[in-house]
Amino acid sequence: MTATTKTAFQYSIYPLYMLSAWLLILWGMESGLNQYLATIPVIFFYGLIILLLEKVLPFEKDWLNGNDWNLDLTYYIINYTIKTIAQIGFVWLATYLHFFNWFPVNLPFGVQVIIALIIIDFFLFFVHWQSHKYEWLWKLHAIHHSSERLYFLNGEKRHALHQILEGLPGILICMIIGSPQQVVVAALALLAINMMMQHTNLDYKAGVLKKFFCVAELHRWHHRADYKDAQVNFGAWLTIWDRIFKTNYDSKEIMSRDDIGEIGIKEEPNFPKTYIKQAQYPFSTKLQKTAKLIGVIMLFVNFTSKAFSQTSADDIIGKWTSTKSSMTVLVFKKDKTYSAKIINATDKNQIGKIIIWGLEFDKSDIEWNNGEVKLPNMAHSASCYVKMKDINTLEITGYHGITLFGTTETYYRAK
Repeated sequence: MTATTKTAFQYSIYPLYMLSAWLLILWGMESGLNQYLATIPVIFFYGLIILLLEKVLPFEKDWLNGNDWNLDLTYYIINYTIKTIAQIGFVWLATYLHFFNWFPVNLPFGVQVIIALIIIDFFLFFVHWQSHKYEWLWKLHAIHHSSERLYFLNGEKRHALHQILEGLPGILICMIIGSPQQVVVAALALLAINMMMQHTNLDYKAGVLKKFFCVAELHRWHHRADYKDAQVNFGAWLTIWDRIFKTNYDSKEIMSRDDIGEIGIKEEPNFPKTYIKQAQYPFSTKLQKTAKLIGVIMLFVNFTSKAFSQTSADDIIGKWTSTKSSMTVLVFKKDKTYSAKIINATDKNQIGKIIIWGLEFDKSDIEWNNGEVKLPNMAHSASCYVKMKDINTLEITGYHGITLFGTTETYYRAK
């Protein structure tokens, strides 16, 4: 590889990597793939790419090998599972609690994802920043800094409780303002891919893009071993938060590991090396009290959500419009089940066709299930269930066998 080719590769890899991942996720979502099938394989594929690229052009050759691979992979699997559970919990809460319709769902899907990602990114920055200020939060966050090398996989290395504290505020805000679940899933997937590039051992250059995005060149300063040197560059995706709160830092161009010094936690050279011991590491009497308080709050939310749910079986009846398929359907009741037929569509031959039938109201889960769906673009019918996000928002999910891998389409009440 010539010097010119190497330089061109270094400056092109970040925009090409992120843009292609972004387009692939949007394509999967907008083509009707299940949200997890449209994101998790992409994350895995781009992780494999960055693993290979680190071997070809490493920033630090000593970081290519380490005894922490199994530990970091364990963290990645556990923490991404927590994110997935949070997304499922997002839907569950939305069925019990009626929030606001403030999110701009009429904007293009890609724009919606950017808006949700900005919201989530701010709270990630804020909790991260505060985690360097308060001892009990630092004890949780220190696990992320305990790595003595940087590579793509340790971006998700964090205590499970800290993972929840960092991600929950942004996801809750998105839920409260009415963000569709698919939008949040896509935003978190894009964030996961950027976290790989933020921590990677690949020797790439972001150029002018590092003024806007949290890339490896900036984040390596944050992982310096001396605690006082690590109080910079807290952002996960955008640099704007560090600039606003004056925590951004970028000195000279980082040419080698010698420019940034040692990685890790200088003040704790004997940091635990196993997942179980690291999980136990942060806990103190004060933190245990906090954990108990969080548990009480979650129980209260669970109780009040059920207590205040007022959804009734016939709330589903009426006209509903899909902005995705430009189609209006009428949901009606026949005997004890609910069906839906097309009453307006671009293809006039579709008008009058029954597309959903056999739905029964399940009061315990507050959903209409045991139905069948066959939309105009479907070759065969599928099992389906319907949930009301609020009185004016209907989510229809079709699936084959396993509900988790279903495809959801959102409809809005029409006048």
